[in-house]
Amino acid sequence: MFGPAPLQRLSLPEEFALLSYGENGRVPSPAQTAAGCAAAELGELALRRRLLIRPRKTRKLGLEIYQNRGEIELSANTTGTGLTWADDLLSALHTRTTTLTPRPLTVTRWLRERGRAALALHTTALTERGVLRHSPGTLLTRTRHHPDPALRTALLNGVRAVRAEQVPLDEHMLFLCDLLDGADLAKDFGLTLTRPQRLERARGIGAAGALPETLRDTSTVLGFSLPARQGRTITIGD
Repeated sequence: MFGPAPLQRLSLPEEFALLSYGENGRVPSPAQTAAGCAAAELGELALRRRLLIRPRKTRKLGLEIYQNRGEIELSANTTGTGLTWADDLLSALHTRTTTLTPRPLTVTRWLRERGRAALALHTTALTERGVLRHSPGTLLTRTRHHPDPALRTALLNGVRAVRAEQVPLDEHMLFLCDLLDGADLAKDFGLTLTRPQRLERARGIGAAGALPETLRDTSTVLGFSLPARQGRTITIGD
C-alpha cells in the first residue's frame, strides 16, 4: 500500500516525475523525461531565487521570438535551500561555471549532462517515500514504478484548475505547466496549450501578467528546451 497523504508537498522535479510515470509504471520517453526532470530541478532553484535562465530573444514584427537556448545565471545567494539534492546541484553548477576558462552554461548542454542522473535521483526518492511503488523486473518484464493514484490525481486536478482559471496561476504552477507542455504530458492529459498561447503566457499576457518577467522567461526556456519524444518506452530500472 502507498504511504503518503494525498496532499504531501513535493518539489518541482518530484511532481514532474510523478506525473511522468503512467499507470503502467513507465514513462513515455526516457530521454525526454530525464531532460524534463533536470529542467524541473533548475526550475525549483529558480523558484527559490538561486538562479535564472537568461533567454536568447529576438524581435520580429514587434513580437519577441524565443530561441531554445538559454544561459544559466546563478544568484549571489549561497545560503542553503533546505534540500540536500538542491544544495548539491548548486555546488555542481558553481563549479561548472567558475572554472579557469569559464564560458556560459546553456540549458540544453546542462540537460544533456544531468538528465538521467536527475530522473534516477528523484525516482529513488519518491520510491523511498512511498509515492512510487517499485515493481522489480524479471527475465521477461522490465522494472516499473507505479505512482500513488491519489497523490497523482490531486496534483493533476490542481493543474486542471489552473488551466480552467478556477484558481490563480502562481509561480510554481507556471513552471509545472510549462514543463508538462514541453514534455507533451499536458497533451496526454487533455490540457494542451498551443505554442502561440505559451508565448503569450511568456510575454505576461493573461493570467501570467502578475508574475516577474525573469521567472516567465526562465520557465518558458526550460519548457521549450525539452527534446521531442523518441525511442521505446522504458523506465529507470532498465
